[in-house]
Amino acid sequence: MGCGKKCFYCAIVVAVVAWIFNAYPWQWWKREYNIVPPVSYDGRIRFDLDNLQTPCSEDEIQTIVEKAYNENQRIRVVADGHSWSLIAQTQDIMVSLANYTGVDFKNQNPNEVTVNAGTSLRNISLELDKNNLAMIQLGSVAGQSIAGAISTGTHGTGLTIGNIASLVTKLRFISGTGQIVELAKGDERFEAAQVNIGLFGVLSKVTIKVKPKFNLKETRTRHKLDWCIENLSKLASDSDYVYVKFWVEFQNNFCILFQTGETTDNITGAPSDILSFLTYYAFAVVTKITYVIPSKTKFLMLLVNWIGFGFNTVRVDNSYLILNDYFELPVHQEGEILVDFKDSVEALEAVRDVVIEGNFPVNYITEVRFVAGDEIWLSPSYNMPSGICAITLTIYAPSETVERYFTAVYDATKKLNARFHWGKHFYAKRDELNLLYPKMADFEELRLEYDPKGIFINDFIRDTFKFKED
Repeated sequence: MGCGKKCFYCAIVVAVVAWIFNAYPWQWWKREYNIVPPVSYDGRIRFDLDNLQTPCSEDEIQTIVEKAYNENQRIRVVADGHSWSLIAQTQDIMVSLANYTGVDFKNQNPNEVTVNAGTSLRNISLELDKNNLAMIQLGSVAGQSIAGAISTGTHGTGLTIGNIASLVTKLRFISGTGQIVELAKGDERFEAAQVNIGLFGVLSKVTIKVKPKFNLKETRTRHKLDWCIENLSKLASDSDYVYVKFWVEFQNNFCILFQTGETTDNITGAPSDILSFLTYYAFAVVTKITYVIPSKTKFLMLLVNWIGFGFNTVRVDNSYLILNDYFELPVHQEGEILVDFKDSVEALEAVRDVVIEGNFPVNYITEVRFVAGDEIWLSPSYNMPSGICAITLTIYAPSETVERYFTAVYDATKKLNARFHWGKHFYAKRDELNLLYPKMADFEELRLEYDPKGIFINDFIRDTFKFKED
């Protein structure tokens, strides 16, 4: 092949790569979120958009609920589709709150804002930033609505900071009879409603605690996994770093430690776009290859680790740009176990044993985070005074492999009374839930009061909770 042809083909490759680089917004703040995707994030759950309702106001939400109540139809609310459980599925009325958004800064308390339930965490962060305020805590993903994040107990990391629902001081929802219900901190029912999985009604407004805008300094270092496990408790409890998490890769005994704390240092900015681009597509390519050839997982994951995380880094940026992951991972399956902080090491070792002994092709990072305990009835952090350790299981593989991996981990951690994230792959049933959540019977009693006809119950909830229905 002549030099001219080689240059021509190279130019085409460069052009295609440049187009992808600029056209695909892998960074979360460049994404535009659809009202409802036709399928869930992982492609596993299909949504019937013919039954989609998109209210723009609380009055419209109330009208939809009243109609469902009178006609004995079912309702579930769906947001960005970023969920792996069947919690949002319904054959009747699907409600998206994507047109019901906005942040109200007119609160008596300057460190509180009231948010319409359909507002994404991304847009809340951007609006707060314009007003020199910031969220106290955020999860890894920015596309979730505030309603979805609260209702499922979504969390970030930090042993002294609760999940996002714990930041709520007041909430307002449309019950299953079409009534507007408002509950505030101090009300005996408030802690039941903070994480209610959409079973009390359609969330309308929430008031959340915020704080003055602040910068974070994130230090990222590479370690052997054995060292991270040995020092886990000490590192997670280090008072110099409020936000601590680990990214773990079991096959190659590899761990990335993120230690993050507030700082007055000047902003250094985001990581290199080129490096992030390469990391994103390295994961995308490796997962596709190992889906078909799982025996290559260990070698290819070692390659990805060096491409994306081959050296230590320090960066300073606005808090929300560090608390949210810089880019979202390509399509994958996700589960999560949450255990008492004192059992963190045993839980992580159990997951490692499952991966190694079961030879599972885990082709993504396993994330380990920490959350303060709370008194929210259905929160995975309920009655955990020392806090919890959350281990996020991430894999892209055939369904049978995914199910075997997740159930093996759940079985291995049952003795630790592991709880599960409501929005991810979920296997617990009512008998187990009664033990894991001592207030379950009281929760059901309130649910019957707010939703006597069970219009917010779908097949997944019916099978999991065995609730009484009218």
